[in-house]
Amino acid sequence: MSEAIAGGREGLEQNIEMLEQILEVMPDDLFTMRALFEASLKLQQPEKAFATLQRLDDLSRSAGNLEMIDYVLVQYASIAEGDGEIQLRVERLSAVKHALAPEPDEAAGESVAAAAGGGRVEAEMALAWELYQDGILTQEEYSYILHDLTELSGNKMDVPVTVLHILHDRQFSRFDRLMTHLCQRYSMPVMALSQFEDNEEISRQLPVDFMSANGAIPFARVGRDLLVGVLNPMDRDLLRDAERLAGCTCHRYLVHPEEYDRQLKKAR
Repeated sequence: MSEAIAGGREGLEQNIEMLEQILEVMPDDLFTMRALFEASLKLQQPEKAFATLQRLDDLSRSAGNLEMIDYVLVQYASIAEGDGEIQLRVERLSAVKHALAPEPDEAAGESVAAAAGGGRVEAEMALAWELYQDGILTQEEYSYILHDLTELSGNKMDVPVTVLHILHDRQFSRFDRLMTHLCQRYSMPVMALSQFEDNEEISRQLPVDFMSANGAIPFARVGRDLLVGVLNPMDRDLLRDAERLAGCTCHRYLVHPEEYDRQLKKAR
């Protein structure tokens, strides 16, 4: 048992070192900062964890990232009450959240506009972290995925920048196992897009720019509902954005990145 604990601690220490190296290159990366906070908690380093949470607080406010602001507020709520500094931070963060939160209709429009304009790198980083935590990716594989996501997201691409694309392009040897894992973890079947006939009307249900920047592509209809192939089963916001654009209910199915690219090429 002691050997297992030691091995786990060593792995966490290596993970923290890797995250700190990433932050040296990308000091404002919110997801990496959050991952460092969580790893510090697991390693039972409360002072380091709290200092990291404060940095995440400051960065979230500066970036106006509502999702991360909510996350920080939840973490503060778990800390014992009575700390004056924490209370001040909570009040300041809550005020920023209130000022940033748009009206419902306005929020829907902004979400779709943002989704159509560029990729979802943070959601892909979250998926990479999940796969690393589940033991599907090694530390080295996780590290090069973060590097590729960061580098490719700054380039103009014809296809979405996704974890699955990166692993497939790097000829990841356990790709089939990874797809099976995602299938089971998220209760989402893998769909072979080649089984469906090309339908120009269906492919036009989502803008080409949206499909090129985001891992969601329509491939069939069932009644009024649209069947959509996705590359990141964690990204539920993507489905909501697709539904707003398509004006109907969408159902997600995991698809292979190679088939996604082939379908996208036909849609163009």
